Amino acid sequence: MDKIIEICKESGAEAVHPGYGFMSENAEFAKKCTESGIVFIGPPVQAIYDMGSKSASKHIMENANVPIVPGYHGTDQSLDTLMKEADKIGYPVMIKAVLGGGGKGIRIVENR
Repeated sequence: MDKIIEICKESGAEAVHPGYGFMSENAEFAKKCTESGIVFIGPPVQAIYDMGSKSASKHIMENANVPIVPGYHGTDQSLDTLMKEADKIGYPVMIKAVLGGGGKGIRIVENR
């Protein structure tokens, strides 16, 4: 990140487009660009933070009345609560980490 900002300053670049993937999803990079006076061509820093959290992004979409897939995103992660919530949602259910993972941690639960 620091090297990219250094190159922007040395070259006189006023803005940087992060491309797709890693840097486009990196809120710290967007923040460093902004703090360095370089325009980050992408979403605002807070949006990157919010969309990086599956739980936070679900709440944002719910509050905006965007249709979402049913799920449980509460803080009580006890087995009893999770089983009750899965019963409400209906099987099969998918279990996914709240942050990151790129889909690697998804598990399907077929039945109780």
